[in-house]
Amino acid sequence: MKTINWIILRSKDRGTDYGVGTFIKQLSEGLSHQMNIEVFVLEIGNDSLREFVIEKKADVTYFKFPASNYLKDVDTITRNSKFAKSIVRVVMSFLPEKRKNVVHLNFVFQYFIGNEFKKAIDCTVIFTQHLFILESDITAGSFDLENQTYSLSDYIIAVTNHGKNHLINQGINKEKITTIYNGIDEKLFLKSNGPNVRRKYGIGENDRLVLYSGRIDAIKGLKYLTQSFFLLLKRIPDCRLVIAGNGNFEELIRDSNVFSSNINFLGFIPFEDIIALYRTASIGVIPSLEEHCSYVALEMIHAGLPAVASNLGGLKEIFVHDENAFLAETIVDKTNRYGIAPKVEELENYMYNLLSDESLRTKFSINAKDRAISIFSAETMIENYLQIIKN
Repeated sequence: MKTINWIILRSKDRGTDYGVGTFIKQLSEGLSHQMNIEVFVLEIGNDSLREFVIEKKADVTYFKFPASNYLKDVDTITRNSKFAKSIVRVVMSFLPEKRKNVVHLNFVFQYFIGNEFKKAIDCTVIFTQHLFILESDITAGSFDLENQTYSLSDYIIAVTNHGKNHLINQGINKEKITTIYNGIDEKLFLKSNGPNVRRKYGIGENDRLVLYSGRIDAIKGLKYLTQSFFLLLKRIPDCRLVIAGNGNFEELIRDSNVFSSNINFLGFIPFEDIIALYRTASIGVIPSLEEHCSYVALEMIHAGLPAVASNLGGLKEIFVHDENAFLAETIVDKTNRYGIAPKVEELENYMYNLLSDESLRTKFSINAKDRAISIFSAETMIENYLQIIKN
C-alpha cells in the first residue's frame, strides 16, 4: 500500500533538457520502484501545451501545465503566487488522500508553488540545490527569494560538498543541509553503438575524437576549449572536436572558424546517441568555469571515458586527478563574468597526453567505471534520499 505522495517540480526550459532533467528522471523512476511511494512530476511552463494534461509513464504521473504569462508580468511576486495557487488547487484534486506528502523543489523560483503546498497540506519540503546564484545576478528580489526558499525547506540537499560549503558560507544552518551526490543508472551504459553513431553524424571511423557534451553557454568555458584545441591540432592534426548540445553557437562558431574542418556541431541529440559517442570517443573534455555535480561528468565516468576537466567546484569531487581524469588548474580571468578560467596550455597538454597514450586511457577508463559504480549510482542516490525521509 502506498503511504507517501512524492511530488517533484520540473520547470520546462533548456536547463532541464540537460543535468537537472536527468536528475529528475533518475530520481522519479527510482522512487517509483519503492513499494510505499507514488511519484508525481509537476512539469510547468510547457510551450507546446495549450491546456493542462495528465500522463502516466513507467509508474510516474506527470501533471503538465502550459506556460503562463504571469512570469512576464511586472508584479512577479503577486502573479507567481496566484499562478502557484491555481496549480496547487488542480494537483490537490488528483492527489490520493491520507498519505504523507513530500514536495521536492529544484529551483528557487519554484518557491511559490512549494509555499502554496505548505499552506494547503501537511507536507515535507525538500530543496535540491543544483546551481548557484551569482552575486552579479542578485537583485533584492532574487536574493530574498533564495533565502525564502531555504527557510521554507525542511531539508536542503547539496549535490556536492562544494555546494554545501557555499550554503554554509551564506549563513544557512548546516544542520539543515545534507550532501547527496547525483547518481545515474549504470545499466544505461552497457550497450555500445559507436561505429553506427559515427556514420550517423558523418564522423570518420579513424578520427581521434575529443568530445564535449552539454549546453553551449559561457559558463561552460568553450572559449578556452577552442583555444586549447587549436594548439592541439598543431601536434595531432587528425583529431576531431565533437560538440553535442544546444545554445548560443554564434561566439563558438566565430572562435573555431580557423579549424572548422576539424569540428562537428551536432546540436541536441538523443541520449542514446550521446552514450554511443562516449563509448567511441577517445577522450571527453569539461572546461567549465563552475560546476556542481555535473551529469555530463557522471555520464563520462560511467561510460569509462577518460576526461580532461577544470580543477574546480564539484568536478574535483567526481574526478580524481591522474587516476580517472586530468584536472587543469585555473587562473584569474577578468574577461568573463566568473573571474576564472582553466589554463589553456594545461588543457591542451593533458588532451595530448591522453590521446597519445592508449595505456593511460585504459587505466583512466577502468578507474572511472569503478568510481562511478561505487559513489555515483542511481541506487545510492535514491537510498540517500529515502534515508532523509526515514530519519
